[in-house]
Amino acid sequence: MGLFDNLSKTISQVGDRAKFEADKFQRTTKLQGEINDLKRQIDTNRLEFGDRAIQLYRAGQIQSPTLGELLKALDALQASITLKEEELKRAQADVYIEPATPPPTAGVQQVPISTEPAAQPTSAGAAGPVAGSKFCSNCRFQMPTSAVFCPNCGARQGA
Repeated sequence: MGLFDNLSKTISQVGDRAKFEADKFQRTTKLQGEINDLKRQIDTNRLEFGDRAIQLYRAGQIQSPTLGELLKALDALQASITLKEEELKRAQADVYIEPATPPPTAGVQQVPISTEPAAQPTSAGAAGPVAGSKFCSNCRFQMPTSAVFCPNCGARQGA
């Protein structure tokens, strides 16, 4: 029966440890939240204090070279923010403009394309290929002799 007693004791210890860790986590999370709330209150009071000091300085009720320098720095930062906001608005308003299609270059093969295949040559010697042209071996489309593929059916021409 010793095995079951040891197992029961181990399970109990694991449960106690888990409960302790859960309670500890809950306490520390609550304290961290309270500390953060107090820090936010300090930040809010500092902002209000600073705003009031600026008002008094501008009204001439406070004479302090240090406050004057800080106020100049704040004004410069505010001006920078204003410029950046205007730049942001312009960037957001930009519209993509499609580039114009460049004309074909001289090195590109120009192949005339027709929707109708050329007339089929007859066996009586009539209507043969025009000088500098040939017929597709697949669809009999008339094309330049330099064409590697037929512009009508796409078949590769002669080896």
